[in-house]
Amino acid sequence: MQRGKKRFLLAFAAVLACQPIAAHASALCEQLRDGLTNSSQIIGNSSEFRRYSSAIARQNIEIRKTRQDMRRLRCDTSAIVVIRADGGNDCSDLSSALTRMEENRRDLTSRLEVLRNNGPDEATRTHILAALDVNGCNNEPPVNTEAALSEGQNLDAAGQSSATQEESDSRMTSALDGAAGYGNLRTLCVRTCDGGFFPISSNTSPMNFRRDADTCQQMCPGVETELYYHSMISGESADMVSTQTGRPYRELPTAFSYLNRPAGEKSACECNLGAYYSKMRESSAAMNVPDYKSAVIEVKPKVPASAPAQQVSSTPVERPYDPEDSKIRRVGPSFLAPDQGNLDLRHPAAPGPQPLQ
Repeated sequence: MQRGKKRFLLAFAAVLACQPIAAHASALCEQLRDGLTNSSQIIGNSSEFRRYSSAIARQNIEIRKTRQDMRRLRCDTSAIVVIRADGGNDCSDLSSALTRMEENRRDLTSRLEVLRNNGPDEATRTHILAALDVNGCNNEPPVNTEAALSEGQNLDAAGQSSATQEESDSRMTSALDGAAGYGNLRTLCVRTCDGGFFPISSNTSPMNFRRDADTCQQMCPGVETELYYHSMISGESADMVSTQTGRPYRELPTAFSYLNRPAGEKSACECNLGAYYSKMRESSAAMNVPDYKSAVIEVKPKVPASAPAQQVSSTPVERPYDPEDSKIRRVGPSFLAPDQGNLDLRHPAAPGPQPLQ
């Protein structure tokens, strides 16, 4: 970034030292305008920016592992201190290592913030504005690049920049067109609050971006989300690009912020994937479509409608009792005839064996 400041100052000095020439006025004005535009931009895709971001992510992983080891050894809850044979203490060593790693992470984060916010100062911006006024760039009519191309004129710096941008856009369009045919993209749902993301679809195409964006929003109700994508052939999740703005994920202000959350701590914005899949299962069960490709079709018989149940009276109906019409079976000994009602066991009426009484 310091080199950028020097470059702008040298360009300004060169402009002041030279007289404005009509043949080069347009090129100088475009260079000054580019410098003014770049002075307010945040360069988030440089190699140095990516190196610091990756270092912070790796440091967060090591900090998480160290905290897990401390919980496994019960360093914060146990009152028993285990001393090794060499006089060392595992919990003490882990605590010292954790302190060093957290200090290193703070240092990396501060350097990343300096790199993110660093740029030409206000004095350089004022010098560029003054150079634009001195060279009459504010009174210069805009250059018609398309007319210059049709007349076969040479492109100036602005024309070259436009051509480069158009070529880049055409490459992006052709890549998306090919992706629409072959479906070699992966879409991911990104929470803009903490930068957390998870995949939505694989082997998809731009034609499905709207559907995947709706799915992303349904999975995270009440949370601001954005759909990103990257190529499955040569891209990684960290290289994904927004489907709405085309900006890389690394330029998101909260990119990788979820890695800084301590282990076990819940995020302030969460997605309810369980409720979404439960809702999908209920919808699938409601839409029970038969498999017409199967050779066996199960036909279930119609269940006859049950007859209406007769109302049962709470009070039973009484009927007269007729002993002769009784259908109750009687079980018991054989009774004597009426004329044999008086028995004299000492003087039997008939000879021979007597009936068992």
